[in-house]
Amino acid sequence: METPSPVPADEASILAALMDPGRVAAVRDTGLLDTPPEESFDRLTRLAARLTGAPVTFVSLLDFSRDFYKSAFGLGEPLNTTRQLEGRSFCHYAMVSDGPLVLPDVTQLAGFCDVPTVRSLGVRAYAGIPLVTAQGQVLGSFCAVDFEPRQWTETDIEVLVELAHSAMREIQLRKAVRDSDALNLRLQEQLRRVDELNKALAELAAKDSLTGLFNRRAFDHSLALELAIVERRNSPLSLLMLDVDHFKRINDSLGHAAGDEVLKQIGCILSAGARGIDVVARVGGEEFAILLPNTNMPDAVDVAERMRVAVSQAPWSQASSATVSVGVATLMGGENACGLYARADAALYGAKQAGRNRVAMA
Repeated sequence: METPSPVPADEASILAALMDPGRVAAVRDTGLLDTPPEESFDRLTRLAARLTGAPVTFVSLLDFSRDFYKSAFGLGEPLNTTRQLEGRSFCHYAMVSDGPLVLPDVTQLAGFCDVPTVRSLGVRAYAGIPLVTAQGQVLGSFCAVDFEPRQWTETDIEVLVELAHSAMREIQLRKAVRDSDALNLRLQEQLRRVDELNKALAELAAKDSLTGLFNRRAFDHSLALELAIVERRNSPLSLLMLDVDHFKRINDSLGHAAGDEVLKQIGCILSAGARGIDVVARVGGEEFAILLPNTNMPDAVDVAERMRVAVSQAPWSQASSATVSVGVATLMGGENACGLYARADAALYGAKQAGRNRVAMA
């Protein structure tokens, strides 16, 4: 391929291009520096050698202080192992050329004959195609080297140009895959955070804001679930309804803040006295409910009495005179949620009518 003798770029132009922050960032953003050989790139360099007859072909990525060979065909040691070269190279001149850099005999070209690889590697002929991004950043070059003078044909250069385009597509594909993986990881993290937020919101929707116990809505849902279990297993189920005695008097005499503190402390006492399977809820202003799965009437009454005593003996109750009345009901055959709730509530009313601070059974 007869071409005019190229004029080598000056040192300042090469250094400016090598050190350009945008270009260096684009090279490193490929994620290919210091990565192991890959067949998709090696296939291209093998094909380039076969079609052009060049003994050495390679894909070079130009970091600011070294050439890294993502793929190399025909390189001897130590380059075959280290896959990088420091110092001035022909790829640096290709980087600042307007197109393919075609050198038939570098020893006969002023400026090029002084490139270190002429002596260290015996390079005589070079053809390099810049690897350029869509944004115009030169990542490196797709190159062919001969150790004898060589007249590169038009077909040789066309082959190298096409294979350089293929190398760029491989580079872009890997970056796209890497960016996609990173995007998927960010998406997974966002989904995880959304899931945590949804769980937190669901918990907030199910919890009473003052006591931290389940609210009436969550309690009704739990009761429906337990009734379904009872239907399948024919196991006992009991319900405690508790009401703070003379709560209005506490609010009026000590203030609403003190009343809120009484409710929170009673919530803590009830939770501490419940099993893991029990459901403790605040179902009204000063009204609580405890669902006792797999619990018959005598056992439920024992639980109710322990709860009542624990509240009445709490240290803070002396100032507030806080006690609770408790109604107990155990599910009867064929009874639904409304029926169970109504009977427990009626028992609670009976406990209050009988003098408060006591347990009554439905």
